[in-house]
Amino acid sequence: MSGDRPAIGLVVAGIAGVLISAYLTVTHDAGGTLACVSAAFVDCDAVTSSSYSLVPYTEIPVALAGLVWSAASAAGGALALRADPPWLRPAHLAWAAAGVLVALYLINAEIAVIGRICEWCTALHLIVFATLFLALRRVRMGDTSAA
Repeated sequence: MSGDRPAIGLVVAGIAGVLISAYLTVTHDAGGTLACVSAAFVDCDAVTSSSYSLVPYTEIPVALAGLVWSAASAAGGALALRADPPWLRPAHLAWAAAGVLVALYLINAEIAVIGRICEWCTALHLIVFATLFLALRRVRMGDTSAA
């Protein structure tokens, strides 16, 4: 299965998501300032210090949830490269679809409610959408491993 390019993409996207989410989580917990443009519509601090930066009804940073989501996605991609059990493709697609729903909720919060966007969050949202595309590609591949 080492020729499964979408699975390789899932691993790479997952690792990138882990790195971005870890940066956001550590900075959030430390109360630090993100390396981000702060001009008019782009303001990471406004986004990451808003109530939307926490999982609703908790004190858990959304970035930590993103880290767990990304790690699980990368692990699914790695498993696909080793064994690819029959349940994995639809499970990864469902996982990615759930991630997209959360990303859409957060994008709406950024634009419609907070009125600002965060570059790091946007990068992570793009990774989530790429993960959905890659997971869908793997489902469409069926039992073949050619990309």
